[in-house]
Amino acid sequence: MTTPELPSWAASLRDRYLSGEASLFLLHGNVRDLQRHEAEDGTVSWVDLGTFLQRFLARSRDVVVSYDVSRGLRAADPAQERRLRSVVDARRLMAGQAALDDLPRTVPDVLPALEALVTDLTLRAGVVVDDFDLVAPRADPAFMTHDDKAALATLRRWSSDPAVLGTDNLVIFVCEQLSAVAPAVLASPQLVALRVPFPDLDARRAFLAAEAGGVPVDLPDGALAQVTAGLTLLQIRALLQVARQTGEPVRFETVSARKKAIIEQECHGLVELVAPRHDLSHVGGLDEVKGVLRRVAEAVVHGRHNQVPMGMIFVGPMGTGKTFVAQAFAAASGLTCLTLKNFRHHWVGSTEANLEKVLELVEALGYVLLIVDEADRALAGGGGDDGVGSRVIARLKEFMSDTSHRGRVVTLMMTNRPDKLDVDLKRPGRFDLKIPFFFPESTEERRAILAALARKNAVALADDVELAAVAEVTSGWSGAELEGLLLAATSRAGREERELVAQADLRAAADDVIPSRDVRMLEYMEMLAVFECSNRAMLPERFRGLDTGEVLDRLDALRAMLGRRAE
Repeated sequence: MTTPELPSWAASLRDRYLSGEASLFLLHGNVRDLQRHEAEDGTVSWVDLGTFLQRFLARSRDVVVSYDVSRGLRAADPAQERRLRSVVDARRLMAGQAALDDLPRTVPDVLPALEALVTDLTLRAGVVVDDFDLVAPRADPAFMTHDDKAALATLRRWSSDPAVLGTDNLVIFVCEQLSAVAPAVLASPQLVALRVPFPDLDARRAFLAAEAGGVPVDLPDGALAQVTAGLTLLQIRALLQVARQTGEPVRFETVSARKKAIIEQECHGLVELVAPRHDLSHVGGLDEVKGVLRRVAEAVVHGRHNQVPMGMIFVGPMGTGKTFVAQAFAAASGLTCLTLKNFRHHWVGSTEANLEKVLELVEALGYVLLIVDEADRALAGGGGDDGVGSRVIARLKEFMSDTSHRGRVVTLMMTNRPDKLDVDLKRPGRFDLKIPFFFPESTEERRAILAALARKNAVALADDVELAAVAEVTSGWSGAELEGLLLAATSRAGREERELVAQADLRAAADDVIPSRDVRMLEYMEMLAVFECSNRAMLPERFRGLDTGEVLDRLDALRAMLGRRAE
């Protein structure tokens, strides 16, 4: 009889326990999903984590007990409950307390009972504590109740007490977010945290082979396992069940739409899955920038991972097309485009937990472009945030320094104030490519942008329209302002019930629309883009001859003129 195959995280837990490295473990991550369980006779089933752990521990434990705050303390069966009671009651009698009437339910009552079990030398016990973040939550001790403090002290003692560590007992804590657990518990060197990952390609293939029988699938062989990346096995099972019930085949569009809904729901609005409707061919001007991004996109498509940057920063004034180009790059590279939304929360630990959830999703999806718009605001900590900002930056640094992500995950931050970002975050190895964006420099560039914007917004132009004439009178306008001009002209034609936009409409809109007049702030943002740029060839000609000292001198002068606005 062969040894049953274990999931990678379970094999790691077993090996670390048998080596004597630890007897306290914390499972986090995808802990609400199905796990592959192989019985000793070779039979494979897909079960929830609680059932998996019970079967996993039952092979070597005399008694297996579990606890969660909703159902209280439970044993695997009546015989094991009697063993549990005998150990706990013996310890209670020694302390002058009465025997248990019922198994305890609340944390203050449960922890002493579990401590009696895990320090007992007569039984080999396995203990599973689910929703561990509710047992030992991350919270300010000043606002904790006496029972909360007592529970925290008990758990800290377990991690250093020889009476616990010297037994052959095994304790497994379970929670979704590691950052939601009290740091005092996580800091113990005797506690090993193991991440339960999202199912990889092999796991999805095995699951579909077992579960997808009879389900109509309108995809090439093996493609369903590919396109369901980022979904849990439970979510994949739900997709299959809907197809069985409706008779509608599973198509790429079905999976994509369902994945979008699931991802945005599971992440509670933390991310948005964007399906770009344009590529780099729709971008007007920016020839040098488009050339750089095309080379990166080709490296992604052809698997030349060492030619793909770990991250990119788009820097430049607002209205210069950073978001539009980012989505065009996503389409050209084939990367799944996720936009990070507001992950900050006022509850202690929630911000870090939200970020962790997003990063786990990105890790599971693979081949992702993670866009952080207005990065200076999204990542700013500010005073009085109790160090949340620094912890967020530290976690992002750790994530972006993981070289296994190269070619699979590209982080793209966009900002007009790169000076507000952590300096170490911007270093090469995390952000290898810093691309500057400026207002269109020439008449021809503005004409190309107007043409591209007309295609993007489906603006029907009359045959005799000369965009070059409009470009001539819009010197100093941003791409966003040029788009506003086009839309204003379209509105003018619509008021006169004309389908085609005429030259007169464009001229009237150019005379009416007022471009930004905050020239000093715009110049400051341009000089910041020059300072951050990683390749001189991407700079407009007027900036290429400037050395670092000249750029810094101009930035200092602009800061002095802007005063507190530049802070």
